[in-house]
Amino acid sequence: MKQAGQLTSRNSTHSSDNKELQLTFVEEEFYELLHAWKHEERKDVIKEATDVLWVTYGLLHLLGVDPDVAFDRLYSSNLSKLPFTYKDGKVQKGKNYVPPTLSDL
Repeated sequence: MKQAGQLTSRNSTHSSDNKELQLTFVEEEFYELLHAWKHEERKDVIKEATDVLWVTYGLLHLLGVDPDVAFDRLYSSNLSKLPFTYKDGKVQKGKNYVPPTLSDL
């Protein structure tokens, strides 16, 4: 993300305006994904879903967070939900669930 002019430091000097702008990009790409899901072909859904990841990674970089580290921690936390049950189609946390530690990122 350095090529895009985004900092990767926790002590980011980017203004809150830049962060708000990046969040606007996330929102825009999310709505483009919804549109593709309802009206476009599979290849378009893949493209838009990947764009959501791209701008979300950018937002995390602006916050000074390594997205890969955050994702790995969330992945491990989600695995700790096993064994799990479903309620209304959503996975419910099992007794072994451990929330991810993200405050130090």
